[in-house]
Amino acid sequence: MQRLLIVEDSKVVQQVLRHISAQYLDVAIDFAWSLSECKEFVSKHSYTLALVDLTLPDAPNGEVAKYTLLKGIPTVVLTSKMDEYKRLQMLELGVIDYVIKDNRDSYNYAIKLVAQLLRNQGCKALIADDSVLSRTLMKQMLEKQLFAVSEAHDGRQALDMLKNDAEIKLLMTDYAMPTMDGFELVKAVRNFRGRDDLAIIGLSGASKHGLSARFIKYGANDFLTKPFMNEEFHCRVLQTMEQLSLIADIKESAFRDHLTGLYNRRYFYQYAEKLLKNKNQKNSLVLLDIDFFKAINDEFGHDGGDQALKQVSNLIRTSFSNSTVARIGGEEFAIILTQVEVEQAEKCLNLFIQKFASYDFTISDKTLSITASIGLAEFQNTSLTAAMRVADRALYQAKEQGRNCVVLNSTLQLAEVTAIR
Repeated sequence: MQRLLIVEDSKVVQQVLRHISAQYLDVAIDFAWSLSECKEFVSKHSYTLALVDLTLPDAPNGEVAKYTLLKGIPTVVLTSKMDEYKRLQMLELGVIDYVIKDNRDSYNYAIKLVAQLLRNQGCKALIADDSVLSRTLMKQMLEKQLFAVSEAHDGRQALDMLKNDAEIKLLMTDYAMPTMDGFELVKAVRNFRGRDDLAIIGLSGASKHGLSARFIKYGANDFLTKPFMNEEFHCRVLQTMEQLSLIADIKESAFRDHLTGLYNRRYFYQYAEKLLKNKNQKNSLVLLDIDFFKAINDEFGHDGGDQALKQVSNLIRTSFSNSTVARIGGEEFAIILTQVEVEQAEKCLNLFIQKFASYDFTISDKTLSITASIGLAEFQNTSLTAAMRVADRALYQAKEQGRNCVVLNSTLQLAEVTAIR
């Protein structure tokens, strides 16, 4: 579990940091006022990252940063002043970055920097460079930013590693390498990994004109000239990864239902189509519809209906936390159960329908019982349209049988529907 330590002696600054942290961070945070209190916290907890003030009443010369680094905690420094001596001193100590406290925007920057570093934790990065010294230096710098780093000694090895590991999110590649240079590597990688999925930063110690432009035109996100300053390296990497995170957030937002936070119909259809490509895997498709939802809207208004939908969504989400759950209509939801036999899925859903019916929903301070009808179908080697048709038929049968029940349509029926198409 990630945990952040913030050390700041100013009440005003600490209050601002608390407020901004609540907006951008979803991790456990401890706030300390002094070096002594910082030591108490460190003795009790393990920290992923520390954001510390350089000057404290009991640590006026950066002792707190020295202490957190000594304890192996990656550290970002806050300071009201930074001369050249202090800057070099901090960088030599090994801090990730420093932020000068001169206005509210600097605190926003500091927390956003921390947020990106926390997102980096465990994120895979790959360095492609034929120089052992260069790879070692960059590996150390990336590990400060919490990346899990792998190395490749040439472009061909890097390409093979990227093909075999889709979880690599950052590639740093030198230009001049044997067997395959940086340009060829970037062009080859972009054939199967887009800019929104993999960030690439080109590197070169050559002084040729146009190298940076060519790297970017071939598909790199950014470029660094060797030798680079530590600060420039960290800033370029962090900004590149932040852009990748923003794109991921936008895509995630586009796939989410604004009311319930579940996946929406668009995502559901794309995800289900991907599953259908796996011809050897059986999947169960569940369609759930809230019974008599119009009556809830009539009694409590649309605000009450929205409250019901949110609570139903939360119940489905927590009950099927390892499955894909989507809101595909007004009061209709879809669940895809992967690698589960349909008979086992039916048993699970029957238990869930009982839990659902006994759950106390609260709408406008009034406790209410709500039931749901469920249609279940198994789909394999068929189209999503056919699978949806079978599950929808099962849902209709559940409603015909008095609602508040689960109806399974067999694989045989599914095959019949597929043949009709």
